[in-house]
Amino acid sequence: MKRNRSHFSRILFLGPLLFSACLPKEELQLIQADPLWTQTLALDDWQQVETAKEFSQLLGEVMRDKESRIALSQLIQQYDDFGDAVSLSALLGDQASMPPSELARLTTKKNGPAPKNESSQLREAILDHSLADLSQYPFLERSFATFQSKKGDPKHRVSLREELVEFYASQGLVIHFPYEEQFNWNSYQGSITTTYDPIIREDWNEGFLFTLTGDGPQGKLVPVVDDAYSVDHATLVVTYLDEDFYEMTTTPPVPELPTPAADAVILNYNVNHTSISQADILFSTIPEVKLTGKDYIGLFGRIIKVRLYRGSSKVKVNFDGPGGAGVDGDTFRYDLIKFSKDDIKFERWKTVNIQFDPDWDMTENSQQFFLFTEHNLTGKAKANAGVKVGYDFLTKEPTAEATGSVNVEVESESSRFRVNTELSRRSVLAYVVGATDHGVRTRNGIDYNVKNVGLLHFYFEHRFTDIPS
Repeated sequence: MKRNRSHFSRILFLGPLLFSACLPKEELQLIQADPLWTQTLALDDWQQVETAKEFSQLLGEVMRDKESRIALSQLIQQYDDFGDAVSLSALLGDQASMPPSELARLTTKKNGPAPKNESSQLREAILDHSLADLSQYPFLERSFATFQSKKGDPKHRVSLREELVEFYASQGLVIHFPYEEQFNWNSYQGSITTTYDPIIREDWNEGFLFTLTGDGPQGKLVPVVDDAYSVDHATLVVTYLDEDFYEMTTTPPVPELPTPAADAVILNYNVNHTSISQADILFSTIPEVKLTGKDYIGLFGRIIKVRLYRGSSKVKVNFDGPGGAGVDGDTFRYDLIKFSKDDIKFERWKTVNIQFDPDWDMTENSQQFFLFTEHNLTGKAKANAGVKVGYDFLTKEPTAEATGSVNVEVESESSRFRVNTELSRRSVLAYVVGATDHGVRTRNGIDYNVKNVGLLHFYFEHRFTDIPS
């Protein structure tokens, strides 16, 4: 039922006295119950999810209009090389909140005329619907009331319409239309499904169904909306602004490796690890990686950001006396690796030139490879595992066999831990080349053995420097 704007305005100005988007999560839950699965989210994440959820429902109502659908499609094509996403800030013409990649489109004609920064039919439709019916979206209504209360004296503020633009633009939302190329809004007669990124879950979410004809109930709950669903059903996903969402259209510079020793030779054969002594230098790198499945990409994601860590051991020995010998865990963090959906679909090898270990000593009998994926999350992900040590603490000499182990713990910001794998020095050097489970990758005429940590496939390139004893 439509509300007149004067009534809506009175509610908004009274709103700060009644509601607050900054209330503790527990108090907000007394006003509106949440699904059990959201209750384990951090407060900031939970508020993001609630904002995206209700805006997805609001968007569904607006998108029932054909002109709004066409306007959205045109905006997406103007602002996004992938052709399937646009920020809410760009849609509303709010330059202050637009990501740099979209802002640059206002001044470039690389792909035709630059988008115009002006009020569009879709912008006006969103504002009109909000002014009339924001009370149907209680979390957005409370959040807007709080937003207004922080702006001070209402007599010195801009119009309610402009305040709504500022409020929406400040939420950092993105409208993502996966498989947009499957649908033609000029002739489309089906229904619209809207959904949102639940953050806590990656493979499916609830959605809301809106028909394009008739005046019956809208926003019917769709229990499961996932990637497969969106191929056959026009689905709009409300997610969260991340400049990485846009930057995959450019090719990043290839990382360079430190120069190995002048007399280092590439190991192009399998070797018994005991033949490479502690004194020798084994410079181990990972030239390329590929991701072989979409399990890590998240719900309707366009890119996946992978973070690798190496867990190793560090032997500490006091050579001046019998005491002081021991071993600690050691960790090493590598640069973020980003994969697009097409990188995954076509299993493209991506050049990364990771310096895995500049000198893989005999004492490092095994090492751990930890794989995390980074997301718009609050908090840290942690993982731990054991690595084996090859060292005789009585004789204070490295040994080819494992003599003990030490635990290694890794934590990564805004991430999910996926998997870890133990890499023994013996096994890695025994399979430098030749096929095993994952085949080979030919590089410079050498058939390197392909290994994996979860869905990430890689291979080692070792440079060996023989140091005379």
